[in-house]
Amino acid sequence: MIKLVDISKKYCSRFNSSENLVLDEVNFTLRENEILALTGPSGCGKTTIARLILGLEKPDKGSIFYKDVDLSKLNKRQFKPYRKKIQFISQNPGSFFDPSIKLGKSIIEPLNNFKISVKSKESKIEELLDDLKLDSKILTRYPHQVSGGEIQRLSILRGLLLEPKVLVLDEVTSMLDISVQAQILSLLKEIKIKNHMSYLFISHDEEVVNLFADRIIRLDRGKIIKRI
Repeated sequence: MIKLVDISKKYCSRFNSSENLVLDEVNFTLRENEILALTGPSGCGKTTIARLILGLEKPDKGSIFYKDVDLSKLNKRQFKPYRKKIQFISQNPGSFFDPSIKLGKSIIEPLNNFKISVKSKESKIEELLDDLKLDSKILTRYPHQVSGGEIQRLSILRGLLLEPKVLVLDEVTSMLDISVQAQILSLLKEIKIKNHMSYLFISHDEEVVNLFADRIIRLDRGKIIKRI
């Protein structure tokens, strides 16, 4: 599904002109219909991998394949179709929603970006609201009027509207209390099975990773140190 081959990435230090190696020849494959977790200490390269897969940055070396297409070689225009196939859910879902706009309008923004008619997705929105255990009345509210768990579910709904094949989940439950974490993870598993999706699950929480993922990759200082 997604394959990283010899991925390396350097960043310049904030304090001098020297370059720091953040990723050092990282290789792994996210298979179809699986949950692959990336874990490791802060600064080990997890989020950099996510940004590279999402096309927000380019690797200094190596290739990132979606099936047989090398995403790292595509320009912005060429990459756009793959933004529908690979969606991102962050640990701070509130940042995806304009506080001055009702949630119903915010969740359809990705459709407008891809010139997809809202009418064609009305039944999909209803289906996702049901899948995520959300009342449709929530769409008439503003972000500050809903809970952290509800806003995270809405960010998931927003990403799923484009019917992606891959979700990149970056610390999606880290800001939620334990009971809500369990609910979100359970819903994500149900959605993955129903829609035949793959997840790249990024988390520093070893307990959550062990419960949620099919396979685990541990990183440290930009290198893969263990595969489980």
